[in-house]
Amino acid sequence: MISEQNLPHLIKLLDDKEPATQQALKQEFAHSSGDISNEMAALALAIDLRPQDKAKLSRLLQPARATTLQLEWQIPEGGAAAISDDWDSFEHHLRIISDYLHDGISLRPPLPDMIDLIAKEAQEELMEINADELRKWMFESGRFLGNKENYYLPQNSDLCWVADSGLGNPISLATLFMLIGNRLDLEITGCNYPGHFLARIFIDGEAQLVDCFHKGRLLTASDILKDHKEISLAAKMAIQIDTPLGHILWRFLRNLEHSCNQLKRPEEAKLFDSLANSLH
Repeated sequence: MISEQNLPHLIKLLDDKEPATQQALKQEFAHSSGDISNEMAALALAIDLRPQDKAKLSRLLQPARATTLQLEWQIPEGGAAAISDDWDSFEHHLRIISDYLHDGISLRPPLPDMIDLIAKEAQEELMEINADELRKWMFESGRFLGNKENYYLPQNSDLCWVADSGLGNPISLATLFMLIGNRLDLEITGCNYPGHFLARIFIDGEAQLVDCFHKGRLLTASDILKDHKEISLAAKMAIQIDTPLGHILWRFLRNLEHSCNQLKRPEEAKLFDSLANSLH
């Protein structure tokens, strides 16, 4: 069991090249929760760690984080359909994904607290609380942007990282928009457009699609259907029907599976594939 008492000793052993020592470290960290950020903060250890030591320590903690993720991943009977409009369950599962993707070393607030903070800030700064004003505040302002340079970075699906860095992929940015909107009692839903997830809001009673990845640009749903008659049936359905929360969660997992495959991390890809299959 890792404690504040033995953690400094374990960290000193990171540079030990002896195979038996490294194996012992793997076993020790594998029996943790995968997150030692509170212990690190209490001892102020993270301050002095070299970047390579932080990376190694995070790798040692990764198996334990995977175990914690699997233990906490509890999908109700019915799979994705059972959480189609359950915001609490949806956010809970996004939180434990974020906890897994975190390094397990640096201290940060949990996902619900980060969403609360952003929602409170928006409430204080917006002259009028509506979905379009929130869109402008979050995206037109440049506060949140598409991570074009590192599109396949798994952290793009870590909503805590997205909230802190201001960068994300289409689905994580749209989901953060939805979660903050939910805190403010605003109607913001998901649009499962093939290949590029969007959000949906209403302005003067008309449905508008929000491309959160590209600074929140607006696309009128009726205009897309009228001007692009060649689009697929799946795209037409996505434009007209809100995406259930359970399916958004499933798409998060498939994005992560794809990202891990792109980065040659097959074991993590299998993990996310397994979690996605639990939603069937």
